[in-house]
Amino acid sequence: MPEFTAVPQLRPSTAAQPNRVAEIAAWLAAAQDSPQAKPLQRPRAIVFEGADANLVPTVDGAEATEHSLSDADRWRDNLFSAAQRAGAGIDFVECSAESTSADPGAPSAAMSPAECESHIELGMATADREIDSGTDLLITSDFGIGASTVAASVMGRITHTEPVAIVGTNTLASGITDAMWKARVSVVRDSMFRARNLEGWEVVQTIGSPNLAALAGFIAQATARRTPVLIDGPLAATAAVLAERTAPGVRGWLRAGTTTPEPAYALALKELGLTPLLDLNLSEGFPLGALAALPLVQLAAELA
Repeated sequence: MPEFTAVPQLRPSTAAQPNRVAEIAAWLAAAQDSPQAKPLQRPRAIVFEGADANLVPTVDGAEATEHSLSDADRWRDNLFSAAQRAGAGIDFVECSAESTSADPGAPSAAMSPAECESHIELGMATADREIDSGTDLLITSDFGIGASTVAASVMGRITHTEPVAIVGTNTLASGITDAMWKARVSVVRDSMFRARNLEGWEVVQTIGSPNLAALAGFIAQATARRTPVLIDGPLAATAAVLAERTAPGVRGWLRAGTTTPEPAYALALKELGLTPLLDLNLSEGFPLGALAALPLVQLAAELA
């Protein structure tokens, strides 16, 4: 199990807030240890990419095919554009593990204990680098194969939620066919079964992913260093749950960008006690939701 630095308890004003903007301002002021919120000077978005970020599942979800470089470039261009409009910097951190498979339900472990620890340390070092450079708010998410499936598998296992419930049927409205849905449920079921007798970080090593481990380290270290974080997407939310369970107090420093149709995301936010700042119902393209929410956070600070 990783040894995270103890996270200071963040206690925003307990006075009733008249609206959501005032609540955001109170949270930001508490994070800044200030009587009132101050506008952010250097917000930064960090995206943890899987080693096979240029691959996507095929229609039946059983294999991976090459994703065109133009699509990957378009995804990056969209994030750069969104970050620029929101007034944030953005960076991408690659995560890889020798034993990682593109199929989250593959029989081999996702990572060895050493690889898991290495990626947790990568996330922690990334947080340190950004904060040492003057970042006063961090946004984080992921990009890679099967991130939502990994999140569903891990959240399903650690909360003892049935595979069908953690995958959910509302994702069928997001362009997923019945065959793809059944394949995904099977992958999640098999993954959860493989980790049935495991607890804590052994679950992550067995059915998690390198970027999940990196995200958990990143979130834990950022909050230990008193830096507020906007999380976005099922994998980042799952990482936040892991960080909170390992270092209680993480949740107070977090806010969530937007809603998604993924039950694993909703379950993670419920455990963290978070309500998304926006209701965009995004199923991909993270951290677009958090970047879209950043101007709201800035507005709250300026109005304060």
